[in-house]
Amino acid sequence: MTISAGGRTTCLARQWSGKNEHFRDGKIYHPVSGQGWVVINGELTRLRAGKLYLIPPHVNQSYGTSSQLVTEWVHFRLQSSLLDIKLGSSSKVYHFSKATTMRWAPVCRMIDPFMRDHSTYYAFQIHAMLLELVGITLKGQAQESNRVSLARERLAPALQFLDVHATKHPSLNDVARTVNLSSEHFHRLFHAIFHTTPHQYALARRMTLAKNLLAEGHFSVAEVAERCGYEDAFYFSRVFRRHFGVSPGHVRRGLVILGPGP
Repeated sequence: MTISAGGRTTCLARQWSGKNEHFRDGKIYHPVSGQGWVVINGELTRLRAGKLYLIPPHVNQSYGTSSQLVTEWVHFRLQSSLLDIKLGSSSKVYHFSKATTMRWAPVCRMIDPFMRDHSTYYAFQIHAMLLELVGITLKGQAQESNRVSLARERLAPALQFLDVHATKHPSLNDVARTVNLSSEHFHRLFHAIFHTTPHQYALARRMTLAKNLLAEGHFSVAEVAERCGYEDAFYFSRVFRRHFGVSPGHVRRGLVILGPGP
């Protein structure tokens, strides 16, 4: 288990928002005040204060708040590829019982100081929370057939390949070769298991990288395009706008913030 980001953030309307974004990380949200929302596969989940939520990895998400949301949050990655894929297969936001939320609420308050001083004590507490919450989520998933389970295991190397090589725009044949399948069979199986295509998955990875680089403000749009594997900055801008609904220049200048922090 790796903690990749976290903190306590005040999310404002028109700033904390995203449309059809793909995230490699899983997320834990513990709203403190206000309300927000997350949509996965067309299912709306409202984020309410005093609740505890897990948003799975590897799913396209839309999210935002109509007013203001103050939340404690942490992004995490599972080191086991198979568990990572299985957690992402839930394709919905998981909310925990009142008893579980009350038990881990004090640990959620440790996330922000942990990100500042990386206290070993805080680290152990947060990891313990993540392990239990992931375990509860996996246990609560509907039992999938042996055929589907084997297919997820079979496709795990392809997901890893796409994560690493998305900016190189690998061909369908290149990805299919990692799991020793024909491109046609691989494409059908990938879509059936992950409810997206390999192309859409790789595109979402490139766009997430582009969004993060632009938000830093250190690189020009052309430089971000090149880092994400696009030789033509104008084409990159069209793809970015089609994906997020805003121009990369607006994100770079801070006029639009796509998902700060959480």
